Amino acid sequence: MLSPDRWIEVAGERLLVRDLAAQDRTAVLALHAEVFGGAASPAWYDWKYVQGGGQAVGVWQGHRLIAHCGGTPRAYLVHKRRVSTLQIGDVMVAPQWRGVLTRHGPFFHVSQALYASRLGADKRFGIGFGFPNERHLRLAVKSGLSWDAGRVHELQWSALDARDWGGWRWCQEVLALGSEAQELATEACWHKMSMDMPSLSVGIRSAAHVRWRYTLRPQSVHHVLALRSRWSREVLGVAVLGSPLPDGGVHWLDWVGPPRLMGVASRMCRAFVSELGGNRLVTWASTAVEQHLMGSGFASAGTVAGIGVPVASDVTADDVPSLNWWFMSGDTDFL
Repeated sequence: MLSPDRWIEVAGERLLVRDLAAQDRTAVLALHAEVFGGAASPAWYDWKYVQGGGQAVGVWQGHRLIAHCGGTPRAYLVHKRRVSTLQIGDVMVAPQWRGVLTRHGPFFHVSQALYASRLGADKRFGIGFGFPNERHLRLAVKSGLSWDAGRVHELQWSALDARDWGGWRWCQEVLALGSEAQELATEACWHKMSMDMPSLSVGIRSAAHVRWRYTLRPQSVHHVLALRSRWSREVLGVAVLGSPLPDGGVHWLDWVGPPRLMGVASRMCRAFVSELGGNRLVTWASTAVEQHLMGSGFASAGTVAGIGVPVASDVTADDVPSLNWWFMSGDTDFL
């Protein structure tokens, strides 16, 4: 059951809380531009909230949307068990309402309405998660909306010393994104990866997910690299990278393959970044990912996001540390 429409009173104003649908696209994009800047487009909205099955609740002041909390469905393996999760995102409050960050403010009401209607044992999604900044994570924890499930760090490697990365053993192949070869390789590598992560919570990286996340995403250019042994045509892992940023960094968005090969994959990606004219390879990494990259020569640039798990999820506070999330840059929907 989705959340019913309801009226609330905040700071003397009567506001409406209700589910959002495709006809609210213009209002959502207007609020997104007001809060984050003008990057979002109708095509982005359709990719995420129509093709991607996104869920959202909004708070309205008359005909104006003043708060929004959205989520994107994502299938996860949680300790080898398949779980439907909701990735929380696009949490937005209009600037003049940001000071009302209390248990009675728009932020609380819009988040609570989404979580209560979508998350839990008897709901469509068992577990929710998101990547709030430190301020929003503290607020969500203090108001009883979420548990603090850890931090995500930014890791960086220099791409200036990446020549001869593969030696006699390894080589790379560039795959065309969306091609049959890329989809077949991704599906095979996801099968290998899923067999090798028994104690982790990892998002399913099937060919269908990679197609939606990278091939169909508008206004984005991605590169796909296949890691192979020099003595075999078998693809051992697939890496997805973004395009060079203005500062010369390139995001390593995703790895689909056995975690034990991530150090080799990082060297492959650094060499490709150098070919693109970039100077740094960058990724976001949860603790589980960071542990598999130890010894690869990265430098940590510090915390870039928290990990929040809504208390409405079908887990307890004691369960949260054992979830052991596997997150890279591409597990966000905004990088």
